Amino acid sequence: MQRTRRKFLLYSALAPLLSALEALAEPPGAGGVTKLIRLNLPGPGSLPFLPLELIPALGFDREMGAHLLLRYHPSGIRALEDTLLGNADFAALGFPTLPVMHASGKDAVAIAPLAGISHSFQLMVRKDLVKQIRRIGDLKGRTIAISTGSPSSKTYMQMLCEIILGTHGVGGHQVRWLPAGQNWESISGAFISQAADAVLCEQPFPLKLMRAGLGISLADLNDPKIQAQVPGISALRSAVITPRNTLDLPETQEKAELMVRMLRRTLVWLQATSPETVARQAKVRSEMEREDIAMLLKTIPGIYSTDARFVRRQIEETDRFLQAAHPGQQFASAMGMVSMRWAGEKS
Repeated sequence: MQRTRRKFLLYSALAPLLSALEALAEPPGAGGVTKLIRLNLPGPGSLPFLPLELIPALGFDREMGAHLLLRYHPSGIRALEDTLLGNADFAALGFPTLPVMHASGKDAVAIAPLAGISHSFQLMVRKDLVKQIRRIGDLKGRTIAISTGSPSSKTYMQMLCEIILGTHGVGGHQVRWLPAGQNWESISGAFISQAADAVLCEQPFPLKLMRAGLGISLADLNDPKIQAQVPGISALRSAVITPRNTLDLPETQEKAELMVRMLRRTLVWLQATSPETVARQAKVRSEMEREDIAMLLKTIPGIYSTDARFVRRQIEETDRFLQAAHPGQQFASAMGMVSMRWAGEKS
């Protein structure tokens, strides 16, 4: 078991690096490209971040005189930390992590929302354990694979998982956390190696786990009964982020304007396009995966922002979420983690 666990952890660490190297090897777009924009994000293949993957696939970056280079990381926090080091211009990640990172001296702001009102999280249990783990409370003492951050900053997914566990009498200290990337190799590997008993992940990975006979769903975050257990569940799930200390630089302002325009163009296209057509543009490994994306887009229609404009009530709900995730701790207001200069807002 220790050997398989070590192999799994090693692969989880290397897989995102290989993805990033593959992306860096891609040639820039055709003539007319004038601005290189590097974007860090979790993945590849995580449905909540599909609009960003579609930008270069649809050529919307080249349309606007840019080349969007996607660089994958095992979690949103890792993506942002790399951006704060100056290795990328922007990062895409869970918005509720920003006040937590701000408290540890890692200051960044959201320039555009990515998520809508729906979630695609599911808490999955390894299939061979279904008779032992029948409800969330049975996870006490078990190992849960999850996208993790750093010692000072938990990912949105880990905070969410701890809240759900807590409502069923399981403290975050009463489970073992196994770091896993937000990609299929890492998530499936956690179950294949039996390094984890459960995993909290987002579509299409829960669907793929079920189809592969590796896991079953214990809790679906689109279930109103589960949502009712999570204060601030309607907080903004994800956004495009940039370091605060670069906001006033002309170069950042130019890239931020381009980034928001590219994202808005893609989100509007998504609204006007059939799920089947959208799925044909997604980077997948099989026709089955393409069919999965089309089906999921039909069943989770509110997963994305419609126009890349901020909704104030989503931002304000973040404060409620953080109070539940970190009882007794005080964080800066989530509203201070947003710059609406390029995306604007709507009611």
